[in-house]
Amino acid sequence: MNNPQYLAFPAIVGTSGQYNKMRKNWDGHHYNYHLDRMEKTKPMIDNKAPRTYLHVHLKMKKIQMEQEHLMELERDNQLLMSRIARTMATKGDLDNWNMYQPKPSVDADLRNRELVRISLENQAILKKLNMTRAVYDHRQWLDDFKVTRGYMNRLTKYPENLKPSKQGLYQRTVSHS
Repeated sequence: MNNPQYLAFPAIVGTSGQYNKMRKNWDGHHYNYHLDRMEKTKPMIDNKAPRTYLHVHLKMKKIQMEQEHLMELERDNQLLMSRIARTMATKGDLDNWNMYQPKPSVDADLRNRELVRISLENQAILKKLNMTRAVYDHRQWLDDFKVTRGYMNRLTKYPENLKPSKQGLYQRTVSHS
């Protein structure tokens, strides 16, 4: 209590007499006031544990998926049990016969007639194509190309190929590549 922070009159020299009691009262009052304020202060730093949320610990999607998995296992087990029971009830004969009878189609005859019609049309087109002659003649095209190439070689400054002829002159030839 005689700590100098809480003294009302920090005395450098001790006083005696009538002021001594008054100084102790005031010092005590200031010290008690300080203690009350220290008790009422709240911490400035939050050092409590973080809040825990229910959705973090209770994962509903995981629970739902586990339930679905268990339901699927139960269904598979029931199917397996029924198969085992059916096998046990029979004599063990072969039971893998396919008893499926396809239903007659409503428009099967219509589709067949359409298929026959298309086949006949395709045969007629093929016959017509085989009977016709080609309109173009590739030999005529090649001859025209050779003539045109000769014109081009005569007009150009540097012809494509110059080969010596039998007379000793250079003759232009067209290469086909």
